[in-house]
Amino acid sequence: MVSIRTALAALFLGVGLTSARADTNADAFVAHQAATQTFEADLRQVFHWSFPRKHVESLGHISYQAPFFLAIVLTNPASELVLVRGDDLYIQRDKKAPTKYKLEVHNGKPTQNVQFLVSFFQNGCTNFAGLFDATMAQANDAETVTLRPKHFAQMLPLRSVENVIAWPSFDVRSMRIGLIWDSYITYEFSNPRRNQPVNPAIFEVPKQ
Repeated sequence: MVSIRTALAALFLGVGLTSARADTNADAFVAHQAATQTFEADLRQVFHWSFPRKHVESLGHISYQAPFFLAIVLTNPASELVLVRGDDLYIQRDKKAPTKYKLEVHNGKPTQNVQFLVSFFQNGCTNFAGLFDATMAQANDAETVTLRPKHFAQMLPLRSVENVIAWPSFDVRSMRIGLIWDSYITYEFSNPRRNQPVNPAIFEVPKQ
């Protein structure tokens, strides 16, 4: 079993660090994520589905508050809210009444893709490490960690999770969730603000 921490240690070794320093940096990344109490950023989301064909690029804002609150507010081209409150997921489109879902983990597998995003902010996705093999790559001032399921059938429709991490700040730049039929969802973050006050009203469920 390859843990995310082990993968990160291998990545740091690949960029020329000693083994001890690579382990230290991997620990530092996981600690950095675990120490993230709040996170906000401007967001560009791309939803691409190959069959039936659908491609939507949306702009908005993302807010996270440890340990279990996440809000994605999209405003362009259409209004949409994705809200995580603990084990509850609310999705609201076009100002209609929000639809509620239950976030669960079956046989170690999350039932909703947004759980990977929450987990990344919580601890660098280490709680799902046993489900994946990891590969690493470096490009300029960023490191890319790509996770692929050990057992594809178990994880369908998920095919991969690709995280781009700024180095050496450890700030997340993007996450790409690869799906079957070359479909995908990407989240790209800009103007990040970490551990700054967040308006708690962002995480309130819209009144119906």
